[in-house]
Amino acid sequence: MAVQLTIDVKQRLIVSTFYGEINDAEVLSLASLIRSHPDFDPSFSEIADFSGVTAGALSTSAVRELSQRESILNPTSMHVALAPQGHIFGVFRMAQVLAEKTRPNTVVVRTIDEARKFLGLEKTG
Repeated sequence: MAVQLTIDVKQRLIVSTFYGEINDAEVLSLASLIRSHPDFDPSFSEIADFSGVTAGALSTSAVRELSQRESILNPTSMHVALAPQGHIFGVFRMAQVLAEKTRPNTVVVRTIDEARKFLGLEKTG
């Protein structure tokens, strides 16, 4: 799996775009990658875009760990998981339920337009 990290300071948005095969270790290390970025600001919101994932899975224990970790972002930050694939959408819906205390402003969506609407951003293209 590869992940491309983009921080849009103007829109106050962190976008992590995943490609290829997904696995526990790489998803669990995302917070460290984000925190080390020079434009990181904990008041920003985030989109974790899994639309480019072609294979792999997250274990139940990894989903639980990810969901129960304290977020690196502020409690008021918005979190969006973009997951058009049914099985990935289901995994992140489970994570959303488990993360109600650590990430209260979380939604799982299937399209980028839904993500941008949730975040109050202008429509792309």
